[in-house]
Amino acid sequence: MIELEIPVELVLEAERHSVNRMSYEYDRFGFKDNQRMTMILIGTIGQLILKKYLEENKIVFDFEYQAGQYDEMDFSINNEIVEVKTSGYGQGGFNRLNLLYSEDQFRAGLNKNFAYCVQIFINGYNRQAKILDKELCDSATIAGYMPFSDIGNFWQKRRFYGDDYKVPLNKLININNLIGIDL
Repeated sequence: MIELEIPVELVLEAERHSVNRMSYEYDRFGFKDNQRMTMILIGTIGQLILKKYLEENKIVFDFEYQAGQYDEMDFSINNEIVEVKTSGYGQGGFNRLNLLYSEDQFRAGLNKNFAYCVQIFINGYNRQAKILDKELCDSATIAGYMPFSDIGNFWQKRRFYGDDYKVPLNKLININNLIGIDL
């Protein structure tokens, strides 16, 4: 796992972008607007963290900073589409969390030919209120990645929206393997 500091400027950039995206995002969970904004913000921070990590390591990539209704990809590395999933966590940490996918998101990713999925965790999330405290959001972990189609090996009976596929963190591969950095 790769631990990274989240610069304040990155959070502010993610917040500006998230405000613009709000009108294009559909409400998956029946959240209030501030909670929906948090979900968009968490995802945007994750994308910007991965972008920062790739740039720092001089990795060639394409990045689609979603501004419209649909994006075709988050990243492309070596001409392969890389999806980023970002989850927030609070004081309890993220070690008991998993990479989660809903059935419809998984099928859409297969249809878009996603090659890989990267899981990122950021701190500062209040699970009860479903709000990200930007003042506490200063640490990110790139937990790892897996070939996108392999997510299909982790189907489970749905308990809530979004957990049709549940990948344990110990099944993820170090991101440096994907981008060609020696461990």
